[in-house]
Amino acid sequence: MSFNISYLLDSLISGSHYIHISLILAFVPLTVGTVFGTAIALTRIFKVPVVARFFDIFIPIYNGIPGIVALFIYNLIYLLYCKPTASGVINVAFFTFCVGHTMRLAETIRGAFLSVPRGQYEAAYATGLTVFQTLRRIIIPQVIPVAIPAYTNMTVGAIKNSSLVIAIGVTEVLNGAIIPCANTYSFLEGYIAAAIIYWILNIIAENLFKIAEKNFLKYKGGKN
Repeated sequence: MSFNISYLLDSLISGSHYIHISLILAFVPLTVGTVFGTAIALTRIFKVPVVARFFDIFIPIYNGIPGIVALFIYNLIYLLYCKPTASGVINVAFFTFCVGHTMRLAETIRGAFLSVPRGQYEAAYATGLTVFQTLRRIIIPQVIPVAIPAYTNMTVGAIKNSSLVIAIGVTEVLNGAIIPCANTYSFLEGYIAAAIIYWILNIIAENLFKIAEKNFLKYKGGKN
């Protein structure tokens, strides 16, 4: 069996038709994870009774479970208790990724918040700012540049991990790239095509975050 450029091009074209699926599977859970992860991080930083303690215990436990294992567990629960549909399976993937990103981002964001000296909170309160105003005007602008490098890694991981849904039959870049291989019986070209597409997507994402990081660095140290 020899490597065939024509097969590779067919796989690239086929896989590119599903780029939007991979991006949706990456960025929707990241957005959800950012919102809920920030909320969870704040409950732990401000030590909200019961809730903070619950997440202190739950997050390390959940983060110890591989994403593919969680995906299989949720998919089996879905198959056991629901009538399987195409939209239902992709919703399982969304749920799995949303929960996973929320737990990981909660830790990332909490670490970014803890990087801001406590004295800045106290100084803001002393000037009459509310907690919300302090977070919006003083703290969050400093948290963002600290969190961006870790967030960049999470985004790259999210794009790559979208390929996990092949295990439950969702068609995205990886599954799409190997569709032509069913006719050629040569899967090497399909996997290389998928790798190229993921690489391009991640290069674009990394460069966009580098631009964002440069723009937010002016806030570091409390300057706004």
